[in-house]
Amino acid sequence: MSQYFIYRDTDDPSQPGVHLRADQGVITGAAGFQNSFGAPTSLELDLLLIAAGVFSVDRGTPRGEREDFARHLELSIPVVNAGRLQPLAGSIEDVLRILSNDYWHIELRQHDGATETFPEGKRQEGQVLLFSGGLDSLAAAIEFRNAGPLVLVSHITRGRQTRNVQDRLRGMLADSGTSLPHYQLLVSSRDVPGFDHDIEGSQRTRSFMFLILAALVARRLGRRDLLVIAENGQMAIHLLLNTARIGAFSTHTAHPDVLDSMETIISRALGGTYRISNPYVSLTKAEVVERVWTAMRDAVAVTSSCWRSARLPEGVTHCGECVPCMIRRVAIETHGDDPTPYGRDSFAQNFSALDPDDEARRNLADLCEFSRKFETMSDADLIDEWPELYSANIDQASAIAMYRRAAQQTRAVLSKYPGLAPALQ
Repeated sequence: MSQYFIYRDTDDPSQPGVHLRADQGVITGAAGFQNSFGAPTSLELDLLLIAAGVFSVDRGTPRGEREDFARHLELSIPVVNAGRLQPLAGSIEDVLRILSNDYWHIELRQHDGATETFPEGKRQEGQVLLFSGGLDSLAAAIEFRNAGPLVLVSHITRGRQTRNVQDRLRGMLADSGTSLPHYQLLVSSRDVPGFDHDIEGSQRTRSFMFLILAALVARRLGRRDLLVIAENGQMAIHLLLNTARIGAFSTHTAHPDVLDSMETIISRALGGTYRISNPYVSLTKAEVVERVWTAMRDAVAVTSSCWRSARLPEGVTHCGECVPCMIRRVAIETHGDDPTPYGRDSFAQNFSALDPDDEARRNLADLCEFSRKFETMSDADLIDEWPELYSANIDQASAIAMYRRAAQQTRAVLSKYPGLAPALQ
């Protein structure tokens, strides 16, 4: 079990666990928020601290191996508006379990201060788009830029790579005739004794933090009606490629169940109706990429999809081995040549000659096996194979049809590489 105690002004040495001070050990984004909107209210500071605390603990707690891969995390956070937020602790724990496949216990303890008195502003038309720097969020910026007022909200850490990608893409949007307001909020953490702030790379809880940032921006802009998190259906629903992949190996950052739960948490915390939608949940990655390929092809190589993007050598933007890299490559090569600088050209290798423990070989084998099932199995058998499709938040017929199209696209691309023939059989 890993325990964390976050404090604001005065520490309590009697409390167990790693102690992290707000806006020092845990960087909440409050400074950037204040630069854009003025001083945060006590409730906004509470939510920023909850979001940043969860994200920091996720990044700073390493996973073990095999049966120890899942973690037990206990986090105590001081909040001024405890009467409003404490009833949401259980719902927050539930959504974090879905996101990271860990056991979470969240304590929201009372902190001194005046509870929020935030005057309700006039509601404005428009949307708030979570702009990560990936292909999908860029596709949404392109598609919805003329549908009404659109603002971009981005999360950044102290590393420059993600920030640079977002800045370049926003500049390319402007060069194409669309200049969109862009709010970048720094949420990160720093090392303290016994705590390596960036030791764990999975960061499954990032969307919890990201959605709270976007909701607070939307609140200040009066755009409560629609928050958009754009993620293709393959990665949003993200069915496990096989039963050997436990939940923590697969991200659920934009899963329909997560978005439904976050919509409730945010609406109750902020005292209004905030609607979160994913316009691409029924589309394959290739179908989403088509929007960028058609309108801003030069931007394809700039976007980032890799889980390891912050840990790659200079000149390489994608590892080429992880599942997101492979799904990205299939999506792009459905339309033409992929300009992405991969660290490894996994598709060009001889599948049979690779070591059974080679990561690229395992991922290719799992992706091909997954695709074969959607090519050959009936709808009923697929639902038995993946009972998570029974979710009230998933349209079964639409999801299965989407995955069948993705399987066809995967076979069409991988069939171009002779060395992958054994994986496709």
